[in-house]
This record gives sequence, C-alpha cells and structure tokens, in this order.
Amino acid sequence: MNFTEVSLPGHQKGMAADVSLGLTNSYPIQFMVPSLAFDILVPSCAHTDPYILLADATSEVIHIEPQAEVQVNASGVIREIPDMLTKACPGSHFSPLDLLLKKYLHGNETTVYVRGANSLGAPRWVSDLLASVTVPVPFPSHALGNLIKNFTLANVHFSLPDPTAEPGTPEAQPKLSAVVKVLVGLPKEMNVPVNVSGVRAEAEVYYHGSKLGRLDLKKWQKANSTRINARGKKSPELRIEAKVEEAPLHITDDDVFTEVVQALVFGGKGVLLDIKADVDVQVGASFGKFAIKGIPAKGKVVVKRS
Repeated sequence: MNFTEVSLPGHQKGMAADVSLGLTNSYPIQFMVPSLAFDILVPSCAHTDPYILLADATSEVIHIEPQAEVQVNASGVIREIPDMLTKACPGSHFSPLDLLLKKYLHGNETTVYVRGANSLGAPRWVSDLLASVTVPVPFPSHALGNLIKNFTLANVHFSLPDPTAEPGTPEAQPKLSAVVKVLVGLPKEMNVPVNVSGVRAEAEVYYHGSKLGRLDLKKWQKANSTRINARGKKSPELRIEAKVEEAPLHITDDDVFTEVVQALVFGGKGVLLDIKADVDVQVGASFGKFAIKGIPAKGKVVVKRS
C-alpha cells in the first residue's frame, strides 16, 4: 500500500491510495473480472445515514488463470475531508474521525465499509448488484504507542506560585513556559505532504516515580512542523515545535512539590522530571484539515534554576 498526493480537476489535490495484493486461485477455472468501481465508507454517528463517503476506488481488470497466482491492483482517492467526518457527534466531544482514529491508534478492531458503484467497464446488472450490497471490511489496526518517538520540553522556565494568592486560584499554581518538541514517526507508506499547525496535550508530571501534578496544555498551541525524509531503513519523521507560555501546573502532591523546590534551590544542577501525555495535533494536508487526538507519548523535562 502506498499513499501519495494527486492532482484533481479544478486545480485541487487529493490523496491516493494504491493497493497491490497477491492471491492464489487453487481451482481449475479461468475467467476475467472487469474493472469495478467502489465507494469506501466509514461509520457515521447520524441515525439517518449510518455511513460517510470517504473515498472512491477502482480495481484494475483481473485475469484469473487456473491454479495460478492472481495479481490484484486497485486505487482509491480521497478528494476532501467531509464536514460530517470532523463534526462532533451529538452529545459528544468526539467526531466520527476521532472515534475511527482512536480505535486505530490503540490497536482495536477498525471497520470500513465497501459498496459497489457505477462501473463503466462492467455490465449494468453487475453494477446494480454490487451497489445493493455494503460489505464490512476489517481494516488492519496497529497499536501506535510509539508513533511519537520523542516528547520533550526545552528551554523550561518554572514560575513559583504567588504566596499571597488564594488557594485554588490560577495564581496559586506554579506555571511552566517551554518549547514543546515532538518527534513523530510516519509510516513509510505515507508519501503525502502534511503539516502540523497546532498541538495540545493532557500531561502528567512525575518526580522520581511519584506524581507531581498535571500540566495544563488543553488549549491549542500554535506549532510548526518539518518533515525528515526516510534514510536507509529509517521511516520518515515529522519534527514539531510549539512554544508554551505560562501553562498552569496543577500540583497533586504537595510533598513531592516541596522536594522539587528544594532540589531546585539547593541542588544547583536542576531537576529531571518525567512526563506522560496524550497529545492532540492539528494536521493540514492538500485534501483538508483535521485533528488526530489521544496519541500517547512520554518523555523527560529538565528544569534548571535561573
């Protein structure tokens, strides 16, 4: 499978998926399958229409020979990201795309649906028959816990809370300013230009294995990204940077916080913190913009005394 960017009529661009697979015909039969067209659908959250059209696909002519290997080639095109796909479902903060990607990223079973469409090279009765059938197709998912190869905070500035502030107010929380650096590993089949314009995260911070608190990065932070092309056996990567200004650090253990402050004041060499996060990224491509939510990540934070 290979994903590429393609030019479409009207000076638009889309994403094409070229698929090639081999099958074995173990029977003594010979026939030809004409080029067929299909609609690729994904689940919707609307009761009136359970599916959202994502792409159209076409298979090449298939020659079936007796007891021989069969080569099947097909291609599909995503022309744009439908609004229904990125719109939050009623009573939820998640869109159909969020739910689909969440299953995929966590390695759960993901299903797309294939329905026949009007095939110019096939008899009308074949097209009508295929169009009347919608087939669920399991989509191979992979747990992409290592999709984010590195998640770090650089140039960290740690601001202690105002000692006169009322407990529970934002002023009573320490704040952290830093440059968020994320290194994302891209699948080697992904040859489509993408850029990341925003990053946010739900992050928990630990000191020597004990939870210190929760870093509030729930607001979208403006980001920029740079693609690193594949080298040798290494897959391509995407380097993302975002600047964070005074993000609140909600302390959940005052004793651990006291240890961190003492290490900063008297240690002299700074403090090493561990961070675990679920990261959301805003992705832009030629065929549309969308968000990928809940990508697990972990990394280190070095806090030095000013």
